[in-house]
Amino acid sequence: WPSRGFSTATELHSAPDSLGMRSSTRDGRPNPLPSPSEFVGVIFDMDGTITKHCIDFADLRRRIYDIADDDFGGPDKHDGGCVLELAEKLSPDGRKRANDVFEDIEQKAIDDMKFMDGLVDLCRCIDDLGVKRAILTRNVRRSVDALHDRLLDDEGISGFYPALARDSTCEQGNLIPAKPAPDAILHICNVWGCDPSNVIMVGDSPADDIVAGSRAGCRARILLAEGGVVRDNDSGNGGPIDEEEARQRTPCITVASLLELRDLLRDNQ
Repeated sequence: WPSRGFSTATELHSAPDSLGMRSSTRDGRPNPLPSPSEFVGVIFDMDGTITKHCIDFADLRRRIYDIADDDFGGPDKHDGGCVLELAEKLSPDGRKRANDVFEDIEQKAIDDMKFMDGLVDLCRCIDDLGVKRAILTRNVRRSVDALHDRLLDDEGISGFYPALARDSTCEQGNLIPAKPAPDAILHICNVWGCDPSNVIMVGDSPADDIVAGSRAGCRARILLAEGGVVRDNDSGNGGPIDEEEARQRTPCITVASLLELRDLLRDNQ
């Protein structure tokens, strides 16, 4: 899940990024993608990006904060923030209650999972172009497995590789830090044998996906905003940010659908 974001639907505008710009998109915006000879892969967020939004983040925050209130002795005894990080600070009983909430929400998300409009066409386009595709999500592995099963069974499309979830580990057995840390993107690039400048990061969260891509050094950071707005994908209190983080949250370009992204990839050839 995202760590911080916008608590209400918010219009977001892209800023041009001089690194690696190639010509223009069909609507005249600068093309942020790597050149075809340098383009290796696309890393996707999952919930709200390649699957429909199905997590009620307001309910998630309320339930975890209520547990923290009980555990710490009141709302003034903790600082809220990211629910995943807050859960790690709870007592053993509090962590169990929080994990029960996470499991309940994640199971509902699996049960209600629907592909984002245009996903199947986008995957086939990426595969036809010979470009790699990966998943980087703060969901758990079983959510990714459910997506892969449905893609293969319903559409005959192979899974994303690598597919990193919040419970994924590196070769040494340690958990790979979650977004917005850049570690997972760097791990994917290592698996692919490429530099981060050869890949693009696509997601619906400026605070997680775009920041992670910026910190890792991805050539392009693309925000998916259905209908031109960023929805509530905030699993913690979004506090003030400084100028540097504001810059890291700014995407190279914003697309309103996965089909728009497909067209951007095709036009890049």
